[in-house]
Amino acid sequence: MNSNEYMNDPAATPVIPLPNPGEGGPVYPGNDFGNNDPAATPVIPLPNPGEGGPVYPGNDFGNNGSGNGNIVVTPVIPLPNPGEGGPVYPGNTTPPIQGTIITVLPRPVTPCFYCNSNSYGTIRFLNTAIGYNPFIISVNNRTAVDMLEYAEVSEYGRIASGYQTITVAGRNGYIYISKQIRITVGATMTIAIVNTAGGLDLVEVNDTVCYTPLGGACVRASNLSYNAGPLSVSTYSGNVVFRNVNFMEVTNYVRIVPAHYDIYVSNVNEVLLSTELTVRSGSQYTIYMFNWTESPTAIRTLIIEDRR
Repeated sequence: MNSNEYMNDPAATPVIPLPNPGEGGPVYPGNDFGNNDPAATPVIPLPNPGEGGPVYPGNDFGNNGSGNGNIVVTPVIPLPNPGEGGPVYPGNTTPPIQGTIITVLPRPVTPCFYCNSNSYGTIRFLNTAIGYNPFIISVNNRTAVDMLEYAEVSEYGRIASGYQTITVAGRNGYIYISKQIRITVGATMTIAIVNTAGGLDLVEVNDTVCYTPLGGACVRASNLSYNAGPLSVSTYSGNVVFRNVNFMEVTNYVRIVPAHYDIYVSNVNEVLLSTELTVRSGSQYTIYMFNWTESPTAIRTLIIEDRR
């Protein structure tokens, strides 16, 4: 995003919350600091973006300095420079939700969601649907996951191969969607619950292992927002990694060097959010993009790291 837009748009500037009673407040405009009047006690102002350290230029009010009248205070953590944090969408007064990274470690034993044969696949469930209470997910009328929250992913579980019926319901038993999913032998899948214009749907994501030589890693992206339009993922340097990813689309993996990356998600008009990704050797990452409100520009990410 253009840093000038960030600095010139007051609506995009991070807002300092007002303090609780007794925790301080705006600096008293007068100079009566020594009459024990609590209202006259100055409060050290926060620094400007990119600055830090003591910022109040006045006298030593508590005689805790060197005795020469110079104030000694605890350094203040600097606010981020434009592009390093806070709101990045220039037209939104609410800071976009940053990405969350969930690490999934290899497990030698997985639970059984539904096992009635000697051939299995492996599945897990991801809830990206807004506007609903936690879901109860069943496989062939057998509860597989209880109370799956929004932006939560379940553990993998074994499931018999063939066509299996996946049912998503509420705690009161109301069924939101019931759909048959084909499970192939040896497959590993993530089944995502997504919003649509008419309710809910299930998206099948094939979690094929991405092999990389010499300690590399892999990353891919999936757009699970029905109303955002095509979304693109780029790095801080401006390199577009995934361009115009459509709703329910899952890109192929691309190889990536283990390092720290600043990631930006944009639609065809503007940057919607920024997040960070620290890539580790021997891992594969899926950047899921979906809504956190009904607004088509209110997009968040959930990054799942699968360790091999």
